[in-house]
Amino acid sequence: MTLLRLRQKLKDRWLRPPRDPLPGKNLICRATSYPVALLLTCSSNSLYAATGTLRGMPMITSPSNPLVKSLRALSDAKQRRMEGKFLVEGVRVVLDALCAGYVPSLCLYDPEALGRSERGRTLLGHVDKSAGDAGLVFVQAGERAVAAACDTRHPQGIVAAFPIPSWPPPGSGDLSALALVCDDIQDPGNLGTILRSAEGAGVEAVWLTRRCVDLFSPKVVRAAMGAHFRLPAFPDQSWQQIEEGLTRLGIDKKHIYAADAGAAKSYDEADWFAPCALIVANEAHGLGREAAELAAGGGGLVGIPMKGGTESLNAAMAASIILFEAARQRRASEVA
Repeated sequence: MTLLRLRQKLKDRWLRPPRDPLPGKNLICRATSYPVALLLTCSSNSLYAATGTLRGMPMITSPSNPLVKSLRALSDAKQRRMEGKFLVEGVRVVLDALCAGYVPSLCLYDPEALGRSERGRTLLGHVDKSAGDAGLVFVQAGERAVAAACDTRHPQGIVAAFPIPSWPPPGSGDLSALALVCDDIQDPGNLGTILRSAEGAGVEAVWLTRRCVDLFSPKVVRAAMGAHFRLPAFPDQSWQQIEEGLTRLGIDKKHIYAADAGAAKSYDEADWFAPCALIVANEAHGLGREAAELAAGGGGLVGIPMKGGTESLNAAMAASIILFEAARQRRASEVA
């Protein structure tokens, strides 16, 4: 008997339509044995569609377990787009996601590893509380299994798949909106740090051009430290879409600035109090044509004065300095 036919027999025998269907669920598993759940998860892209499939499952120890492989597969951009999910690793980021109200599709965790830190123990409390809710899948796993599911070399005992956030178009409710446009940022660590700083500086929304690194790359997610769950970000945007988004936020073209190492105007000479936007680009190639044209017709280029032999800063550092100057000006105006 082929594996495909065996899976089908198992499905026919162990699965039936639910008496009280849950939204988005079309199957409930009556099996409690681990091999059945294992085979069924192998046969479908929707690994966790059956509510309760993994309840009572023993701790996963094998790095070759299908659930481990399903999480690791999300390291690939094509797989992320196909499933509409992305990989989230580490105590801080998973805890931030849960506290922000996001629900994982699947979470593997090592209780022993999480119990070694105060934050990890806090996360364990959230996991224990959530594990009893219908439709949530939290599975205990050994150190080797968690490590195999992770993209990082030094996992922290927890890894999860979360649905990719979908944000509504930003509106013009804030009279002093601050926006960010990332043009051709290709380094994942840089992009993640930019997102983290943008959230900290009070940025309303971020747009990414089509030449940027994948917003949901594991390295970007780790560097952003939870910003993905709190900061509206719009990837793969055309310049027309970006201009339309900035207009919806009430940002006039005269208040669109672009960071450039050779700019004559210092970043702290710009007026950041009005609704405004900053464009930051790949430091190796500089501003793209569309970004330069948009800034030229607006607030222009701004730079960070440098001393010594340093020519420029990387994109993440430059964006952070300028965005926090905007935040400083806004705080100063509030005090005044």
